Amino acid sequence: MAKKAEGKKAGNKKEPKAEKEPKAEKAKEPKAEKAKEEPRHGHSHAEGDGADEKPSHKEKRGEDAEGEKPKHKPKEHDAVEEKHEHAHEHKPKHVHAAEKGKGLPSWVELKPQEAIEAIVNLANTGHSGSEIGMMLRDQYGVPDVKQLTGKTIDQILREKGLLPEIPEDLMNLIRKSVSLKRHLAKNRKDMSAKRGLLLSVSKIRSLVKYYKRKGRLPAEWQYTEENAALLVK
Repeated sequence: MAKKAEGKKAGNKKEPKAEKEPKAEKAKEPKAEKAKEEPRHGHSHAEGDGADEKPSHKEKRGEDAEGEKPKHKPKEHDAVEEKHEHAHEHKPKHVHAAEKGKGLPSWVELKPQEAIEAIVNLANTGHSGSEIGMMLRDQYGVPDVKQLTGKTIDQILREKGLLPEIPEDLMNLIRKSVSLKRHLAKNRKDMSAKRGLLLSVSKIRSLVKYYKRKGRLPAEWQYTEENAALLVK
């Protein structure tokens, strides 16, 4: 029995673990030595291909050999502006008598004298200068009266004695001021209408000064509410 117990104890004893072998340290690779130290500024003195040479400071900054910076390419919006400048050509300010009718579209069949007669007839029926211009465009197919006849509609009406005493734009402002004045008489708390009346009167006074300088209105002509009401009637 004693032998069996000793045998069991001996069997229960664990064998000692084998000692782990130390890991082999990785051999550090020696750093490659630099063949030659190049100068700080990047100029290589060794002869060889140009690809091995480092760019100089001027080349890095984009300068030429002479020290001037290269001109930048025009931006996209510059090119667009150039296209617009060529696309939209301005009309000539002065049209001579020899150049009348030149450059008009092929569909314009009206002759200069016929256009003048049409303007006179429309003015006699009570149409204003702007209405005459629109009617010539829509009914007669004349896109530009000055290019056809060499004169504007106002110049033709002045020659024929049909030009109104008060210019059309000034008369429209006077009508607007009279209408706002009547509105404010019934609606005194309408502040937006009051401001509109003040702006209209300011524009009227500026136009009166302008037309007096141009000789279109007599020097003694003045704007008042009473005169405006009489003109509109």
